[in-house]
Amino acid sequence: MVSTDELAEKIFTIRDPNYSKKSSPKISAAEKRINKTLKRNDIESTANPDNEGDFLVLFIHGFAASKYCWLDPDVGNMGWVKEYSKDPEPVDFGWHSIPPPPFIPVEWSLSKQVVPKGATEILDKYGIDWLTYSQKSAFGDIGVSVKELTKIISAIVNEYGERRIIIIAHSRGGLISKKYLDITEKTPVEKLVSFGTPYGGTFFSAFEMFRLPSKQFLNRVKAVRKLWDVSQERKIESFATKQMAPGSKFLKELSSKGCRSDVKYVNVAGTNSLITNVYTWRWDTSCLLPKFFYAKEKMNLRKKLVSEKRSIHEWYDLPKHFLFYPFNWTLVPNKIFEIYPRVGYPEVLRGDGAVSVESALMVEKEVKQYIINKNHVDMTCSKTGYDIMVREIKETMNTS
Repeated sequence: MVSTDELAEKIFTIRDPNYSKKSSPKISAAEKRINKTLKRNDIESTANPDNEGDFLVLFIHGFAASKYCWLDPDVGNMGWVKEYSKDPEPVDFGWHSIPPPPFIPVEWSLSKQVVPKGATEILDKYGIDWLTYSQKSAFGDIGVSVKELTKIISAIVNEYGERRIIIIAHSRGGLISKKYLDITEKTPVEKLVSFGTPYGGTFFSAFEMFRLPSKQFLNRVKAVRKLWDVSQERKIESFATKQMAPGSKFLKELSSKGCRSDVKYVNVAGTNSLITNVYTWRWDTSCLLPKFFYAKEKMNLRKKLVSEKRSIHEWYDLPKHFLFYPFNWTLVPNKIFEIYPRVGYPEVLRGDGAVSVESALMVEKEVKQYIINKNHVDMTCSKTGYDIMVREIKETMNTS
């Protein structure tokens, strides 16, 4: 029987964030000042106030997320960055008289967990300044998050001087950014790159029907709260997923505004709805048959290594006697099903699992578009996603 702790380890990453970032006394001092000005402590940045006029990348996360989806994607995405495109290799436990752990004939697992570097670390390699934060209302009204973004951009200007800003946003973060651009007359933002943003809506808006029990559950259960609020400093005040419903008043108004002529828009849509594969593990049939001939070879090898006084690690698992230790135990994986399987929503059938391709792409001709074979989670923390980010940032820098 799998314990609750073991189950959590299989499914989620519940650890403290671990990431590196560029810093200096001036960078740290500016970071502290902008937090103090805004009465926050979550803003992180590598911007130096001496570099006025340089580009600054502003990262904005999506629904129910935090800044850690850019800093430490494994933590920020609750351990759901998976290597779903490759099946795991068989596990060879070596020679034993009885089956080694797990002693049960069947075990299960998910696709291999991937721990990618954060987008912020990628930008550090290129010497590109960035800033990110955790929205105080990551579940609530988008209008509240727009006001928050407006204050942050104003504080950036006050602290770092005239900066040329490129916004990189994920999912709901793209809606926040687009709304900010629609209602702001003058802005230092020159480009908006949005990944998996539901400009046309998403079926996840139906989750609002669970808002009351969800709010209590997500706020009060410490282990669960840690999944969406690593620092345990935020609180869910409200759910406002209906704004992301197809045909909502909010999305219609957003669409009617079109694109600003002084800002470049880039949309990235995903086509892979698969999040992870689920495997059962069984003992390889061949390992259940006694292999006396091979066991004798291994036994003789053990004797040879012992006589040569070789390291115990080289011979410890080899059979002591070929009659009693004739088994080489091997577990092999068998894929039993996928998460997400073939569900009838367009987001799954024709999208990244949360947003359909059609929804993620704006209709205006001047918008630059990418369609990549990634899901909603890993599109912002994969090599493909990072390549797009760096390409778009450099393109803006080179054409300025």
